[in-house]
Amino acid sequence: MNLPDYSSLNLGLAYQIIKWAVLLMLIITASFWRKGGLLLNLLLVAGVAFTAIGSLFKISHWAFADVLMLSGAALLAVSYTWWYRAKPQCYLLDHLKLAWVLATGAAVVAVVFHGFIRPIAGIAEVLFWAMALLYIYQRWIQRPTQMAD
Repeated sequence: MNLPDYSSLNLGLAYQIIKWAVLLMLIITASFWRKGGLLLNLLLVAGVAFTAIGSLFKISHWAFADVLMLSGAALLAVSYTWWYRAKPQCYLLDHLKLAWVLATGAAVVAVVFHGFIRPIAGIAEVLFWAMALLYIYQRWIQRPTQMAD
């Protein structure tokens, strides 16, 4: 029996596209853009921008890549923790989001200092998919419960 040859399929690219689409969906529908305030939104955008630009600098082996990546990760971690602490009531999805943001920040630190990148990145990956699947379940799959009269 011959098994089908899937080597011609680029499953790694499909995985990344799906992951970025889910992340973009999470970001667009997040409530902190509407309720977070201008300062929090600016800190979050600056953190993402610094981390992205620092990553590009790191790929090109330019100076200040580590500083940009670390400052971006720190801005993201601090600003999202600030948002998390200000919420009146936190649910499981909120806890998973905070854990993912902190694990991703730890992965950036591990990239800069070249230590333990695989385990930390693996933890961040697991947290991302747990958060994404819970979000998809709560948003589109779970049916609202009927109110008891």
